[in-house]
Amino acid sequence: MSPDSPSDRELRQHIEAVSRRAYSTEEIELRIADSLLHEGRFEADIDGKELAIILRNVVYTMFDRHKLAGLSVGLVHNVPTMRVRLRDREADIYYVVHVHKPIVAFLEFSYTLINDPVAVAPRLRLKRGTFRYAEKTRRFDLKAKAALAAVNITGLARQELSNVSQIINQTLPPRLEHHGLNGILNCVELTLNNQSLRVCLEGKFNPITND
Repeated sequence: MSPDSPSDRELRQHIEAVSRRAYSTEEIELRIADSLLHEGRFEADIDGKELAIILRNVVYTMFDRHKLAGLSVGLVHNVPTMRVRLRDREADIYYVVHVHKPIVAFLEFSYTLINDPVAVAPRLRLKRGTFRYAEKTRRFDLKAKAALAAVNITGLARQELSNVSQIINQTLPPRLEHHGLNGILNCVELTLNNQSLRVCLEGKFNPITND
């Protein structure tokens, strides 16, 4: 099946439409856009429920950028489960990625994020010994098993988790373009409190014009 097949596009569009309704980040993105446009800075405390919605969209985008080794097509995937628990300056996270095409698989991740004690600016890091990964494929689907083995998903996930601030730096500006802003983030600071995540963003953004 070609990467641009109508059925692939239709399935992906359906998944994204359902996700926009169920896991909309529009409200917080509009708040961020307004603050960055007028003040050049956004600062707020995010609770576990809102953080789960944000992370769900970040994870979806993260996997959207990758292709499975040996398969020259992008993933058609979904994130049907995302759970976040904030406590004692830690974030316990569990999520499932359902790959629909070009293979069928369920990828389960769980880990804990903590404040990085040695970073110059406030940021998060993976808590040692907490990362867990499991994959489920059809019993005799050797193609799926081989593709997952070759792509080293655990390595990719750990690499992404090593700098959550960088993920936000990469994924947020394109989201803000949907709200009519163009620019870059100069600073992303994240600090876990007992029951919230303190987010501080700084950047220069301007309205997108048609000129």
